[in-house]
Amino acid sequence: MKSSPSHTRPVTQSQIARAAGISQAAVSAILSGSGVLNVSEETRENVLNLAARMGYVARRAVGAAQRSGNGRDPQKKGILLIENIPTREPADPWVTDAYANFMGRIVAATSEHLSRHGMTVSVLRVGRNTREITRQLADHDIGGILWHATDRDPGLLHWVASRYPLVLLNREFHTSAPCDIVSVDQGKNISLATEYLWSAGHRRIATFGHCPGNSVFQRRIEAYKRFVTEKQIRDYREFQALPDEQDYPAARKIENILRTWRDLGPEAPTALIMSDAFALRLLTLLRKETDIRIPDDLSLVGIDNTSPCALMDPPLTSMEEPFDEMCAEAVELLLRRIARRDAPSRSVQIAPRLVERGSVSIKPDASAAIAAASPPVAASAN
Repeated sequence: MKSSPSHTRPVTQSQIARAAGISQAAVSAILSGSGVLNVSEETRENVLNLAARMGYVARRAVGAAQRSGNGRDPQKKGILLIENIPTREPADPWVTDAYANFMGRIVAATSEHLSRHGMTVSVLRVGRNTREITRQLADHDIGGILWHATDRDPGLLHWVASRYPLVLLNREFHTSAPCDIVSVDQGKNISLATEYLWSAGHRRIATFGHCPGNSVFQRRIEAYKRFVTEKQIRDYREFQALPDEQDYPAARKIENILRTWRDLGPEAPTALIMSDAFALRLLTLLRKETDIRIPDDLSLVGIDNTSPCALMDPPLTSMEEPFDEMCAEAVELLLRRIARRDAPSRSVQIAPRLVERGSVSIKPDASAAIAAASPPVAASAN
C-alpha cells in the first residue's frame, strides 16, 4: 500500500477548513461523525476526501474509540462486517442472487473464523450517504471493521481507518491511515483462465467485465491485455466497449454480448471469460433460445465458481475465488490491527484456482498441451 507524503507537522482541522472554504466548526462536526451541523452531502464528501488527500489522522479519535464501550477491551467487542448497498437494485433477480451468494459466503466464513477467537460479527448494509454511515457507526460498539467496500469512497474509508481497526476485502485503497487489505488476485483470475484456454487450443479469446472505476475489473482487463500482447493475438476490444456501468440493466448486457459475438462472424472469439452472474445467464439463454452450442461453438469460463456452476448443462468451468482463505486471512489481520493500531499496513493477495467442468472445448491436437498446462486445475467439482 502507498502512504501519503509525510508532513513535518500533523494536518489540522483548520487547514482542512481553509482548503474546503468552510468553518472549522463544520469540519470538526463532519470529521467527528456527530452530524450536529446541517451540511450538504457534497460538502461532507469534499471534507472527507480533503482529509484523506492531506493525510489527516484523528489520533485522539482513535484513542477514544479504543477506550469506548464502558472501558471494554477492543478485542472483546463485536466485529462489524460492512457491505455496500448498490446505488440501484438490479432489475434482474439472478444478478441479485449472485451477489447474495457472494456476500453469504463471506459472512459465513468470517463468522466461523471469528467464533474461534470468541468474537461475534454483525452485518451492516450501508448506502452512499456519508452522514448516515458515520451515524450508524457511532451507534455500534465496534472492536474492528471488515468492509467489502466500493472504490468510490476514499474519503469515507480514510475517516473509518482513522478511527477503527479496518481490513478491506477485495478492494484497493491508498491512505495515510493504517489499515489492511485482503483480496483475491484478480489478474490471476484472467491469466489462469486465458492460459488454460490457450492450452486447449483457443486462439480467439475475449473477456467481458470492465465496470468503470472498479479496481477488480481494472486488474482483470490489465491481465487480459498482457496476455493478448504476449501471445500476439487479437484484443477483442469490442466487448470492452460495451456498456458495463453498475446501473446498466444486466439483461441488456447479455443481449449486447451475444449480438457483438454474432456480428463478428467468422472472426468471433471461440471462448469468452466473464463473471458467473453473466456466464450462467448466457449459458442458459444459448441453450434455450439459440442454435449456438456450448462448448462446440463457443466455450465459456466463469469467475467466482458459484454453486449453480456444477448444475448447468453443460456444467460451467469457473475460477474459484477462495473466500474461506481470504476471510481467514482478513480475520488474522484484523486481530493484529486491533492489538496494534499503528502496525504497518499490509496488502495480501490470495490466488484463485480453475475448476474444470464441461463448458470448454478442446481443440484438435491440444490434449497433450492440457496435460502440461501450467495453471492449477481442480478436478470436476459438484
